[in-house]
Amino acid sequence: MDTNLIKKLREQTNRGVLECKKALALNHNDYDKALAYLNETYEAPKTNDRVASKGLCHVVIKDDEAILFEVNAETDFVAKNEDFLKLVNDLGERLIDSDVSNAKSALKLDIFETNIESHIKKVSATIQEKVNLRRFYRVLKASNQTFGTYFHGGGRVVTLVILNQQNEKLARDLALQIAATSPIYLDLSYIDIDTMNYEKFMFEKKHGQFDEKAFHQYLESITLYTQPFIYEDDKTVEAILYEHHVQIIDFFRFELGQGIEDKLNCRLDIPCDGSKITVTPIY
Repeated sequence: MDTNLIKKLREQTNRGVLECKKALALNHNDYDKALAYLNETYEAPKTNDRVASKGLCHVVIKDDEAILFEVNAETDFVAKNEDFLKLVNDLGERLIDSDVSNAKSALKLDIFETNIESHIKKVSATIQEKVNLRRFYRVLKASNQTFGTYFHGGGRVVTLVILNQQNEKLARDLALQIAATSPIYLDLSYIDIDTMNYEKFMFEKKHGQFDEKAFHQYLESITLYTQPFIYEDDKTVEAILYEHHVQIIDFFRFELGQGIEDKLNCRLDIPCDGSKITVTPIY
């Protein structure tokens, strides 16, 4: 039996020597068939009852496209694991070059002679933690527009903002603002009546009574345009945009584990189980 084929299979699948030898024997030393056999017979660690809320969020930009995604594992330690970091980088490179727009479709993409779903399972087996691609979002812009991104805490929070014209410095400053202040809405005028009623309900539930002035101040604090600009707090973000003759087209903020752990304070747009979690803002 060709030892080079055994070595190659081990490197590709992280399976043991005996398993690789068996796969080759059953498939008459045909490497491709042996690899397919190992992928088909792979058994993931029994981690269904374990919560994966740690890991990394990531943003990748290529020309006029950007992707945001979150890969979860079970412990903070794994965010520094070489295999996990390589997985995140490999996923970023593969996803940005694809045309898929959601995590379910992304799992079926080919990568390293298998698909992303199977590859994640292999990494999960290697690091002995539950690993999953929790969410994935693709953003497009026009050639005359600007992306701004910011990473906080090594990937605990990532943000993306799109401006309607070229201004890279302002775009980056606004991306930092979004990371630091966690806005939910872009403009107060974008909040529909159902969302407004929900915000009022949650505000009253938290404070015990409804105060119109305090509620309005709260809304301003979670709305990007009405927040004080992080570098000139005597001006609002809206005023800064007016000075630069720029408008924000959209913004996105991914926070690691968003909606998974804080089950007592879930928002309607951030389900606790993470199954239908969306980017913020919702407008």
